[in-house]
Amino acid sequence: MTREFPQDKETNSNAGFFFLLLYSVALFIRPQEWSYTPDPFPFARVLLILAFIFYLVGQRPKIMGYQGLFLLMLFLLIPISGIRNYDLGEGITQAQNFFTYSFLPFILFAGLVNTPKKQHWVFIIMLVACAVMLHHGLSQKASPDGIGWSGELLSQGTRITFLGFFNDPNDLSMFFIMNIPIAFYLRSLSTNFFIRHSLLLLSIGLVYGVYLANSRGGLIGLMFLSLAFVYFKYGKIKTIFITIIMAPLAYIAMSMFRTIDADESSADGRIEAWYEGIQMFKYRPIFGIGKGQFVDFHGLTAHNSFVLVWAELGVLGYSLWFLTISLTLMLLVGIFNIDKEKYIANKSMLNDIFLAKCLFFSFLGYLSTAFFLSRSYIVFLYVFLGLSYALFCRVKKIDEGVNSININQLTIKLAGLSLLSLIGLYIIITILV
Repeated sequence: MTREFPQDKETNSNAGFFFLLLYSVALFIRPQEWSYTPDPFPFARVLLILAFIFYLVGQRPKIMGYQGLFLLMLFLLIPISGIRNYDLGEGITQAQNFFTYSFLPFILFAGLVNTPKKQHWVFIIMLVACAVMLHHGLSQKASPDGIGWSGELLSQGTRITFLGFFNDPNDLSMFFIMNIPIAFYLRSLSTNFFIRHSLLLLSIGLVYGVYLANSRGGLIGLMFLSLAFVYFKYGKIKTIFITIIMAPLAYIAMSMFRTIDADESSADGRIEAWYEGIQMFKYRPIFGIGKGQFVDFHGLTAHNSFVLVWAELGVLGYSLWFLTISLTLMLLVGIFNIDKEKYIANKSMLNDIFLAKCLFFSFLGYLSTAFFLSRSYIVFLYVFLGLSYALFCRVKKIDEGVNSININQLTIKLAGLSLLSLIGLYIIITILV
C-alpha cells in the first residue's frame, strides 16, 4: 500500500500581518520621527523583525518564488564581492543592510499580504503616507525659512523633502510616481463619491508633488508613465501622434525644472559617472567593486541604478537584480493578459487583473526614473516586488493560463536579456562619451 505523507496545512499569521502593517506605517508615514530626537528608537526595524518571527512561526506555506531565490543569492553574493575586494567587513555590513531593506520586505509582503483585503490595507497606508508627505512639503513651501512641521528643511532651498530616506527629493518623487497607479486602482473599486474624488485629487497632488520635489529624473519617469498609459490605452499610432503634439509642452515642463545642479556635476558629469561605472565593471567584471563602494571610487554616485549594480556587484549581481525585476514584470503581464470574458461575473478576479496592470505601470515609473537615479536598493522597490508576487500567487490558483506559465523557460530568456541589456547600455554610454 502506498504511504501518504501529511500535507502542510495552509495557515495565515495574523500577528505577522499586523506587525507588517505597523512596519509599513513606521516605514512610510514615520510618525516616530515627527518630533525631532537626536537618536530615535529604530521602531521600523523592530516591527520588521517581529513580523518576520511571526511569519516563521505561523505562516504556511512560505513562498519565495524565483524572485526570492534571486534576492537570497544576491544577499550571499555581496560578502563574496567584499572578499574579492579585500574588505569582508564592509561586505558583511552591506549584506546585512540588503537583508533588512530588500530581502526581508520582499519575503514578508509576498507571504503575508496574500488576500485582496490585506493588499488594500497596505495600499491605503502608502497613499496616506503620500498625503502626509504632500502636506509636509506644502508646509515647507509656506514657511518663510523652508522648515516643515516636522522640522525638516527644504533641500537646496526649493525642493520638498520628508523624513528618513524620503529626505532625498528624488526618492520622494519616485515614491509619488509609483503610487499614482495605486490611487487609480483603489478609486476604481469605490462607488463612494467622496472617496473617488479624494483619490482623484490625491493623484493630481502626487503629480504636483513631483514638481515640488523638482526632480528631473522624477519628471522623466512621470512622462514615461503617461506615455505608457497612452500606449496601452490607444495603441502605437495614436501614441506617436499624441507624443508629437505634446512634445512642446514636455519641453516647457522640462525647462521649468531646475538645471542639473553642482551636486550632480552637470549632465556631462552624470555621463562621466556612467563611464566610470563601465571602468569599474571592467576592473571587476564578475563580482564588481563591492556594494556601497561606487562613491569611494568615483566621489559621486552613479546616477543610474543599472550602472550602479553592474559596477558594484558585477555581471552576477546585475543579472540577479535584473532577473528579479524583469520576471516580476512578465508575471504581471501574464495576469493582465488574461481573457477577461472568462471572469465577467467574478468581480474579485477582474479587480486583480486591473491591479496587475496598475502594478506594472508602477514598475515602469520606477524603471524610467531609476535610469537617472541611483536607487537600486531602495526599500519600497522590494515592497512592490513582494506585493506583485503575492498577487501572482493568488491569481495562479484560479486561472489555468497563469498557472501554466513556464517560469523556468521564461527565466532563461530573461537571463539572456539581462546580458543583452548590459551590452546595450555599454554601447549607449560609450557613444555618449
